[in-house]
Amino acid sequence: MTNISTLQAIGSTLTKAYHKEQKVLRTKTTKIVFDTESFEFKLGKLISDILSIENTKLITKELALKYGINAIDKRRRSEASNLFSNHSNYVTWLKNNPKRRFTSLSALQKAYAFDKKPKQEDTSTQEVLQIEDKSSEQSDVGQSVKEEPKVQKKLTASDVAFETVLALDTNGISKEEFLVALKEQLELIEDNIKEVA
Repeated sequence: MTNISTLQAIGSTLTKAYHKEQKVLRTKTTKIVFDTESFEFKLGKLISDILSIENTKLITKELALKYGINAIDKRRRSEASNLFSNHSNYVTWLKNNPKRRFTSLSALQKAYAFDKKPKQEDTSTQEVLQIEDKSSEQSDVGQSVKEEPKVQKKLTASDVAFETVLALDTNGISKEEFLVALKEQLELIEDNIKEVA
């Protein structure tokens, strides 16, 4: 029977290997986005060309078979198509956020989408306050009411969790997607703290 110290040593070794692997994946994903010669970019361009020639908006099983890409996983094709369509946006976003790194293209795309949505709906985390704001806009007196709730109420962890669940439902984001994105962001913060220390 294996003793505790042996298992701890194995666990420590595997954790180091995991962190090394994650670092490589983060670097690889960034290179994929910037490299117009990457498999993903070329596949995305091919899909774009197929959609244009076939005058359609979707790659069906028949079209995938016709153009020889049926063996490539549907999700991978979707990610590649998204990368090609939004390439300049992703490149600009990554250049403006040089410390952000992702372990997969799908994680990057989800984070990008998430990052772009709050700018359009800045007050989505304060939906209760929005209701008060709308009613107070009908009179001049309401102007002072707008600022009071922001100053008076400091959000608790429970409040933030509740607002997050509301934002997820409002934006059609599944809890599973959010948990994956949250885990990645927490890992990035931990990595940044380690780099600074």
